Amino acid sequence: MDTANDFRILLAEKGIDEMLKVSQSLKVQGRKKFIDALKDVASEIQNVKYCYLSPSEILEFESFQNAIATASSLRKMLPEDKEYNTILTDYWLEYIEKLPELMGRGEISRAYEAVRYFAGEISSRSELNGLWLCVFDYGERLEVVTNNESFKPGKKAVVSYLPPRRFGKIVSRGMFVLEDDRIAKKGELTLNDIRSIANRLGEVESAIINLLKK
Repeated sequence: MDTANDFRILLAEKGIDEMLKVSQSLKVQGRKKFIDALKDVASEIQNVKYCYLSPSEILEFESFQNAIATASSLRKMLPEDKEYNTILTDYWLEYIEKLPELMGRGEISRAYEAVRYFAGEISSRSELNGLWLCVFDYGERLEVVTNNESFKPGKKAVVSYLPPRRFGKIVSRGMFVLEDDRIAKKGELTLNDIRSIANRLGEVESAIINLLKK
């Protein structure tokens, strides 16, 4: 597998860069130890990037396992606050922590296949300076900002779990990609589920590619 160009590895690499940029402002105990550990994860991800192993072999690769374990331990060090930099760091550490499940998808060819998606229901909504702040329930709770008025309380939808974005003092934790009352289940979508709605994921694809270009 061309791991050097795999969107999952590229996103993990980008995530580490994003975390290092905000690391000095995190209210975390042992900040130097935290940053040093992030740099260790960066080194391990570099090893994975150029290993050219198959997805199943990557799961057994020591550098991959080390990166996952360190990311998991660093998440536990984060404070329980709602500051944007903390939310951003938690997102990227969780992304790396979930890489085994993402690599379990096998080889992928599209950027939109490199992130997670959740099906659920909009439980509430409030107006936000011309936008809408929705509380999305997929078994857990996400706040998602949208400019589409059709995403209303009681509606079933699918959210792409993208890096958090700020809208003033509000942080949006994903992007709505589909609103459909025929959705029967709550929870995470499989790769087959994702591919079945590929025609709705162009904006997700663009968002990921633009992020990787920054």
